[in-house]
Amino acid sequence: MVRIITDSASDFEASELKELMVDCVPLSVNFGDDEHKDNGELSKNDFFEKLKNTTEPVKTSQPSLHDIVQELEIANSGKDGGVAIFMSSKISGTANTARIACDMTGCKNVYIVDSLTASAGQKLLVEYAVKLRGQGKTAKEIFDGLESVKSKISLLACLDTLEYLHRGGRVNYTKAMLSAVAHIKPVIRLSGGEVELLAKSFSIKRGLKSLAQRLEREELNPHFPLYVMYSDNKSLAKELAADIKKHLPTAASVKIMQIGAVIGSHIGSNACGVAYVKL
Repeated sequence: MVRIITDSASDFEASELKELMVDCVPLSVNFGDDEHKDNGELSKNDFFEKLKNTTEPVKTSQPSLHDIVQELEIANSGKDGGVAIFMSSKISGTANTARIACDMTGCKNVYIVDSLTASAGQKLLVEYAVKLRGQGKTAKEIFDGLESVKSKISLLACLDTLEYLHRGGRVNYTKAMLSAVAHIKPVIRLSGGEVELLAKSFSIKRGLKSLAQRLEREELNPHFPLYVMYSDNKSLAKELAADIKKHLPTAASVKIMQIGAVIGSHIGSNACGVAYVKL
């Protein structure tokens, strides 16, 4: 069986990884000098509670080279090889480290996918890899399938603040401060690995309505689910999911999931968004 590997930025729950037979390499979350393994030692809810109550700088760090090498060697030792799907190289160095690890270990049948996305966008790719594996595809065929789909994934989100994107170097200080003073709720898109400011709203709920309306103008691939993501306010996700179903009654499947620490450290609390695959 082809071994499928991802990192914790894909925001799977442990039970989902077990059910799908996917291996996960955790990133680390650092509050000052206090380090935790993402979604292992520190659950998603614990992370956001800590984020809201800390004055320490919050940073994430990629998995160690040793951890990645270990996973790739196991995959390479199997007769069917493996596919490893990592978060966008424009957010983390994990995919590039994995390529180095492949060269070091002489992997012949393990393929590295730079997802160009994260969280639910990355989860969509991993789930597609599992589906292709179930169809009897080889590691190379799964890799090719993922490469053809990944550029069609979009992730949109409405944030409560630009503060965390500023801390991570994604938004400059002036934009972040103007947003805070004007109480603006930014709507952003992560597509092709790049973060883009799409719109501004004066409330989270208005911003989320604009997301639902924006989806009406998109041609969604009916073979993939649409994910509604939330950081720490599930009620927002439920409202957005209901609004999407109203605007897009033909949508194949709308699922709700919680964002983890890796993306959560960039977007903060009270954020909500969607991830989907375009035709």
